[in-house]
Amino acid sequence: MYKVLIADDENLIRITLKNMIDWKALDCEVIALAKDGQEAYDIYCAAHPEIVITDLKMPKMDGIELITKIRSENTNTQVIALSNYSDFELVRDAMKAGAFDYLLKVTLEEKELETIIEQVKENCESQHANISQEEDQALMQLRQCMILKKNEHVMEEEEFLATLQQPVFTPYHKDYQMAYFRIDNINILYENKVRDHTKLKQNLQDLIKETIPFSMPYLMIFLSNHSGVLMFHGEEKIRVLNICNSIIRNISQYLDLPLSGIVSPKEKDISTFYQSYLDILSSHEKRFYEGEGTLLLSEESIDFEDLDMNQIDFHTNIFAAISSKDIEQVNALVQKTLHYMKVHRIAPYSVKEYIIFILNNIEGNEIVKGMKEVYPFDLLHRHIYASETFDRLCDNVERSFEEICKWLWSTGSDKYKKNIMQIIAYVEEHLAQKVTLKMIAEAFGMSESYLSRTFKNETGMNLIGFINERKMKKAKELLKDDNYMIKDVAMQVGIDDQFYFNKVFKKSFGISPSEYRKKLSSKPLE
Repeated sequence: MYKVLIADDENLIRITLKNMIDWKALDCEVIALAKDGQEAYDIYCAAHPEIVITDLKMPKMDGIELITKIRSENTNTQVIALSNYSDFELVRDAMKAGAFDYLLKVTLEEKELETIIEQVKENCESQHANISQEEDQALMQLRQCMILKKNEHVMEEEEFLATLQQPVFTPYHKDYQMAYFRIDNINILYENKVRDHTKLKQNLQDLIKETIPFSMPYLMIFLSNHSGVLMFHGEEKIRVLNICNSIIRNISQYLDLPLSGIVSPKEKDISTFYQSYLDILSSHEKRFYEGEGTLLLSEESIDFEDLDMNQIDFHTNIFAAISSKDIEQVNALVQKTLHYMKVHRIAPYSVKEYIIFILNNIEGNEIVKGMKEVYPFDLLHRHIYASETFDRLCDNVERSFEEICKWLWSTGSDKYKKNIMQIIAYVEEHLAQKVTLKMIAEAFGMSESYLSRTFKNETGMNLIGFINERKMKKAKELLKDDNYMIKDVAMQVGIDDQFYFNKVFKKSFGISPSEYRKKLSSKPLE
């Protein structure tokens, strides 16, 4: 059982941290709460907890002094610093004093605290048992420098270079390459796919170790439980690229998670480390349009265009279509908007801001009044901002507008609303069959012309077009399973003519089924 000490001069923060997570489930016990630095230090001297969580601004003894005293007496005790947005310099000093990592009070959530506690425990257990204490400390110091710079804190080049002069880094002073890796769209995946996220780092570490040949020297530095840096030396560039592609493929195969990577050029001198690290971070942020699970080179130039609001009118047209409940037009305009962004390589931040602008205006529209009471617009906004790739952004946007269109359908006239919703449900239940206008008309006791006209008037969509849209969405999901041949997928959505299936799919998504499936699989360089 790991002993935990929490120190903060705010009682609410102390109580919140104590009750936020199930400490016992993490094999931890909060042994004491301290209201100032001196009290925390006295408790530490008496109980010697393995984990200390401390505020940086406290009376009698501040967090920096407390960390310094603890680290000078026991290098095995792990310290987590608590800070506010404005405490950048204090955070920097805390990391230099020996803090393992830091947490922002204002944004702290249960999952984040659990994750960092698991990381701290791993460090306590000295998982790098084959590395000496001096080497382990050197890697920790470099990790701290890299984390601070990644989070845009002030970090001078000289501090990096001083850390890199330690013996563990000597083999990398000449002919080294750096590779940054990260699970794509991790914030979104945490909410659904990544259930046991506390074990993610260990799983990644094990798979990377298994992928890299034993004879190939490298260093692995985790910056979080889902991202890190690999350093290689004395290797051919093509071999490093092939190894990184193999890592991406194995993570996808065994963890079912998308991992992307950025590889630096082959550097000749360690003095370039600082700039090389900045370059791979910048390049990784620019992979927006490349998709999940991609490997890029940091020297590849990726330029984005600015969004000129004076040259586009997608938003005004979307607002008009929603006001008139023209659902077919809404969907067409959303696709047109996304297509424009991709073709023109609009800067990711501008794309997200524009989408949020549209959604904010829709949320305030009288015609969707009441929807925000049942639909989490705030969650949608977070997903938009968290989308690290264009494809993920499109998924979130399309899903949100699908809900908006459903709302528009549900708020149509009561005269036909019940029948329309029943027809939609009928289509969903019979996607595996050859659904025809005649088949639906007979099921609901309507004429074909009356059915077609009513559906169009109430939804704004052509019924056959609606059926094909639903079939293609289902086909898209089925194509993710390699156990299905394309002809099998076609049969699963009630289409026995594969040529016709290919034609409809390409019309819907702009690519053929085989191209879509190929896009899903990441292939290593030959």
